[in-house]
Amino acid sequence: MKTLLAVLFVFLAPLCGYSERVEELLGKLTLEEKADLCHGAFLSGGVPRLGIPQLAMLDGRQGVRPLGELKGTKTTLLPCTLTLACSWDEKAAEEFGRVLAEEMLALNQHVLLAPMINLIRSPLAGRNFENFSEDPFLAAKITAAYVRGVQSKKVGACSCLVVANDCEHRRHFTSSNMDERTLRETHLLPTELSFRDAGVWTMMSGNNLLNGIHCAHNRRLLQEIVKDHIGFDGVMITDWRAAYDTVPAALAGTDMTTGVCKYVFGNGHLLAAVKSGKVPMSVLDDKVRRILRLYIRCGVLDPRSRGKGELDSPKHREAARRLGAQGIVLLKNQNNLLPLDPAKVRNVLVTGPAADIVLQGGGSGNVPSAVQVTPAQGLQSVFAVTHLPFNIPLQPRMNKGSIEWEQAARGGITRTNVVTDIATLTKSAQTSDAVIFVAAGVMASEGRDLLDMELPGGQAEAIAALAKANPKTVVVLVANGAVTLDPWLANVPALLAAHYAGQATGEALADVLTGKINPAGKLSYTFARRLDDYPCHALGEWPAKLVLDKDPVNPGMKPEERKATRAFDTEYKEGVFVGYRWFDEKKIEPHFPFGHGLSYTTFELSGLKADARRVSCVVKNTGKRAGAEVVQVYIAPPKSSLPRPPKELKGFAKIALRPGESKRVEIVLRPSAFAFFDVAAQKWKAEAGEYEIQVGCSSRDIRLRGKTTLAADRLVERY
Repeated sequence: MKTLLAVLFVFLAPLCGYSERVEELLGKLTLEEKADLCHGAFLSGGVPRLGIPQLAMLDGRQGVRPLGELKGTKTTLLPCTLTLACSWDEKAAEEFGRVLAEEMLALNQHVLLAPMINLIRSPLAGRNFENFSEDPFLAAKITAAYVRGVQSKKVGACSCLVVANDCEHRRHFTSSNMDERTLRETHLLPTELSFRDAGVWTMMSGNNLLNGIHCAHNRRLLQEIVKDHIGFDGVMITDWRAAYDTVPAALAGTDMTTGVCKYVFGNGHLLAAVKSGKVPMSVLDDKVRRILRLYIRCGVLDPRSRGKGELDSPKHREAARRLGAQGIVLLKNQNNLLPLDPAKVRNVLVTGPAADIVLQGGGSGNVPSAVQVTPAQGLQSVFAVTHLPFNIPLQPRMNKGSIEWEQAARGGITRTNVVTDIATLTKSAQTSDAVIFVAAGVMASEGRDLLDMELPGGQAEAIAALAKANPKTVVVLVANGAVTLDPWLANVPALLAAHYAGQATGEALADVLTGKINPAGKLSYTFARRLDDYPCHALGEWPAKLVLDKDPVNPGMKPEERKATRAFDTEYKEGVFVGYRWFDEKKIEPHFPFGHGLSYTTFELSGLKADARRVSCVVKNTGKRAGAEVVQVYIAPPKSSLPRPPKELKGFAKIALRPGESKRVEIVLRPSAFAFFDVAAQKWKAEAGEYEIQVGCSSRDIRLRGKTTLAADRLVERY
């Protein structure tokens, strides 16, 4: 109860003062000034006559990306948010958010256009590295912690993108088609909890369409569900090209258009729509109230109330290293090959296309950091290293000068097409104490999706040859998510997934490989054996299908070129069976299940106590090293009136223990933990029956089982 009251105080106390001040300012604004607040770009709004400064926004899912006058400024490149999610650590996510907020303060910026919170539907999606998870609950919990960290410093966070903007190819023309139960239980849940659990101050509508209507024009989505039902009291902005027409966007719940969309609410168009009565004055005033509330929350009106922040500081560099290591997942460690002891492992061969570069993904999330420690550099600091370059192109073929090519060049991944001599590699491997191959997937980026799961440039053949030459071969995956591991996985004793681990990739990797840091990361997605095991591919719904006679190709940058077009459809036939839920339902064996991750120590779970409100168990470190384990709670429903997944994640906790130490961990369940979304009632419904509570260390490693019975059906207002 004390915790609930504290949360209510944080949310409600400021609003008491906000309301008075907002109404006072609203009464002083002219109609023209009100309309002017509703459009802009990275700098927007402001009312010079009243001394109200402009609102300043920047991109930055894993680091702040300076633009305009700030271009050239160096900021801290943290690990990508997929790596963060693999830490399964809410405290880490809050720290991550605070680091970003401190850098925003140092640059005098107000709103960080992050985090990205779309679900991972396919391993080919171009922005998986910027999202969190395939599971809505895990994504929601890490999202909320990230948002709390950012907003604790009076910097606004922005939940991007609302909603199901989970493919990049032709994203401006693609309709994500799903029923409302699928929307509410899965794809919208991280958006919902970013507000209900963390009070996010802004949201950004996606470029895509939802059920045939562009998200920025979708009244059912933005106004009726997000604002009216969920209660979102912040500002709904558009992505840079997400809106097209003034009146539909205004009536749908869009509050501010941005970037290329400036012409939608700007250039006198919103003003004219209000004057003509097509957009009621009450609708405009609601938008302006939200925007003024944001100005107050971010300290735009009170600059002295904001901290000074810090930029690329020693503290932030240390955080980048530690957070990078926390999110590295140890997938396989046969015969306890790892950790490698530098005192015993004298000579290490380091190779692979990601050994000489810090990969971070392309597009608007690209971060210009001052420091970048490559894997080769990090490993050279602890081992005697024989370093053999493995040069291949890491980007798909593209025309020089295209937007994609420029993004790739800014990302620093342009590589010479040199075929590596495998014979030279294997000869060196035979005389080395160990081999570390840092593999790279095709570079992921905003604006494009991947074509397949393959490692490019002959890496599979090289890994197989190295593993044959040296039985102590370690492979580190630097990629956007799951990649093909055949045919070499069986012969490689140790495998880690680092994803894009940030500016300190090399240091973080060295810390984990030597055991300075005991790996505790867990997969936030299912690592399948083949592409067709994922539901959207199994059902033939990836890529989206063309529904027009001709592909529009160019979404247009000028107002006269822009038209709201539905050219592609993708049906979410999997419904609520997203990710591991599908694998469980269809009894598909993945390479590595959702929630999987090994440690250099071992843990034992015992003493389960469970009911409908809380779950607890004793966790004991039974090994010889200090380490951390993630206790995962899944709920398996009884026979239901609707199809339900075999089990769903409903709670987790990360606990650090010394060798031999044990502690009881308690996980409080939400009232909705046993429920599905009842569309007719517009509430969450938990049906009567006996539910199994499963506790384990991955979705396929269930250690403890208990039962609890609901005597009667329950309706719950909120998730």
